[in-house]
Amino acid sequence: MTLPTSLWQTFALALDRARPGFTKGPWFTMNAVVELDDTLDADALATAFTELQRRHEALRTEIVDEEQLIHQEATAQLEVVDEVTTHAEVPLHAPVRLRLAGNRLALHLHHMISDPVTLWATLEDLAALYTNTGETPPPAQYADYSTAEAEQVRRTWEPAVAWWQERLVDAKPCPQPSSTDGAAFAFRQDLLDADEVARVEQRTKEHRSTTLVTLLEALVEGMNPHLGPGNSVVFSTLFSKRDRPAWQNVLGPCIVPSLLAVPRDAELPAMREAVIGCSRYARFPRSQLQIDPRTPFFEYVPQQWPPGFTFGKTKASVIAAAGPKDTGLADTLAIRMRTTTDGVLTGHFSGDGTDWTEPLVRQVLDRFRSHLLEGANKEWC
Repeated sequence: MTLPTSLWQTFALALDRARPGFTKGPWFTMNAVVELDDTLDADALATAFTELQRRHEALRTEIVDEEQLIHQEATAQLEVVDEVTTHAEVPLHAPVRLRLAGNRLALHLHHMISDPVTLWATLEDLAALYTNTGETPPPAQYADYSTAEAEQVRRTWEPAVAWWQERLVDAKPCPQPSSTDGAAFAFRQDLLDADEVARVEQRTKEHRSTTLVTLLEALVEGMNPHLGPGNSVVFSTLFSKRDRPAWQNVLGPCIVPSLLAVPRDAELPAMREAVIGCSRYARFPRSQLQIDPRTPFFEYVPQQWPPGFTFGKTKASVIAAAGPKDTGLADTLAIRMRTTTDGVLTGHFSGDGTDWTEPLVRQVLDRFRSHLLEGANKEWC
């Protein structure tokens, strides 16, 4: 069976055309490693893994020529190995790998058919099948989601056009810094410790906002001195769109590539309203929007690690999780922030050194941190 690609998959294919091997390559993956407090029966696990693929079409889906090709049979088998690592190659034609090494189990999903929720839901269902808790109907299939998504794009086309016209044309977006000859870079950095995060979250609650909005407002403040004239700042981003009960646990990438077009000089309430509008009209093909190809990427991922899984009498605890491996194929500035299990706000920053160089980004982060803490301290006085 074949279906058109979803908005996320179509966007990922466009990225691959620009940088061959970036999204169709085997390192464009979602990954998790769990530690087991006892051994698993490899044969029973293999049987559960095959049944898992039978239940979920996304785990049998290959992206071919702008279409989702859903295979009828399972495309992968359990691999019993000497050791597992956080990242592993996953071919696009067989988009799931499960590897068992002693008391560690690793799941790897190609990002074309998965998102963070899919990663954890896959492990949850695998554990239930291994435990043999009884036959239950699977949740909705990803085909249901992508079909409904296409219908919503059609239904909301006119208001979406009006929204993005106002935000991207009439608002006069700021250009990026002048081109420079900086070197490509990629680095990680802790941005706030746990106590500082708690203070920032308190400020967020007082404004009845979200952590994403608070961080975005501080990031814009940090970038302001380096931007050209204009009254709005535009980022690329991803919005989770599990906005119906049926989509809560469906396996597949229920994410939408979109833009964050936000006011350059705004307090948290105005920033919040801009983000809400961008999310509301996120299901609009980016190919229809005239945007600067150098638009930076920004994403905030809250801590989503589950407390654990139960495989029969064996308890499994998450010890590692990661998105795509950095293969050096990214180009424009990418900013990804997340809160760790111990409450620290950390970030991953990368770019080709054009427009945004590493020294410039570090200046932005210093101003970002100062602005966050200054705002949090005012609220606590």
